[in-house]
Amino acid sequence: MKNYRWILLLFVFQFSFAQQWLDQQCKVETQVYADDIEKTSERNRLVIIINQEAKLMVNDEDFSLLKGKKFKDYLYAFIENPDEAKQWAKTPKKAMISLTHYNQPDQFEVVQQQIREVYYFLWNNYAQSKYNEDYVNLNCKQRAKVQKQYPYNVFTPKKGDAKDDSTQPKFSGPPPFEGNVKDN
Repeated sequence: MKNYRWILLLFVFQFSFAQQWLDQQCKVETQVYADDIEKTSERNRLVIIINQEAKLMVNDEDFSLLKGKKFKDYLYAFIENPDEAKQWAKTPKKAMISLTHYNQPDQFEVVQQQIREVYYFLWNNYAQSKYNEDYVNLNCKQRAKVQKQYPYNVFTPKKGDAKDDSTQPKFSGPPPFEGNVKDN
């Protein structure tokens, strides 16, 4: 019975470890700005927006029905472009993803995690082929070489990017009136 517990603990540990955004030992994300996304060619750009209706929009097309593994397969095809198709990024080095949302933070987290899982899969495959090791077992220098082949070029607006003006309403609607108005 003890053996089953150890196997279960090992499985749970590995699963939870894979779900974390790596181990915080080495730098993962490259700094990507909105200008970088705008400057890249349309072919190498994937714009993902979760709109007010909680619909997943990819390059202005409704992808709400594409969930889970199918969405990850789509992301993989865009980044890796195994068939060298013209609708996907030219190379993984040039692939750029922009991810934004409108008041859908939970769905944003899910999509962000799916993007990270695809990158982790790509990094792990490359690490296996080049070093015969899992990505998490590599040192920071080796990880940097892997990430050079598959850079994490994902733009997500950071909190505080927009100008914080506490006098502005926190909802959509007509613009505020700046004049001095008294109720009758």
